[in-house]
Amino acid sequence: MDFFFYITIIVGFSLIYYGYVKKQDNDVKKKQLELEEKKIELEIRRLELNKERYEPGE
Repeated sequence: MDFFFYITIIVGFSLIYYGYVKKQDNDVKKKQLELEEKKIELEIRRLELNKERYEPGE
């Protein structure tokens, strides 16, 4: 019975560790996507400013 208890504990800790690692990976990917979104918004703003700058006056 002790053998199965230790196997259960090891499997439990392994699943907890696996969940922690996956959560960290997902957090990093989420932050990368947010950064990419901000870069795109910045590029859109730059293009809008350039468009306003080079359009003839109204």
